[in-house]
Amino acid sequence: MPYAPPRICKCGALVPAGRACPRCSKAAEAARPNRHQRGYDSDWYRLRRRHLETHPGCVVCGSTEGVDVDHKASIRERPELRLAPSNLQTLCRLHHNRKTHGKMQE
Repeated sequence: MPYAPPRICKCGALVPAGRACPRCSKAAEAARPNRHQRGYDSDWYRLRRRHLETHPGCVVCGSTEGVDVDHKASIRERPELRLAPSNLQTLCRLHHNRKTHGKMQE
């Protein structure tokens, strides 16, 4: 199977196909707010723990391994629902990543 050729990033760096540009990735990570600034404080972790006690399995596949608590409506979109139990769902890492990156039907 042939390999895809490298690409030129918007910053001008030559990047292997299928990889992120290390220069741009570092800049984006440095500009990203920390977890407390994004709304994940001690109140969130208490609510998360309570949610997982009552809803331990992924709502898509039922797995209880490697689960995350997901906000149905993101904190960015609906900050007032950040600690609303009705806005939470349990997802395994696979389904959480698919939802987060827009590859899962709701």
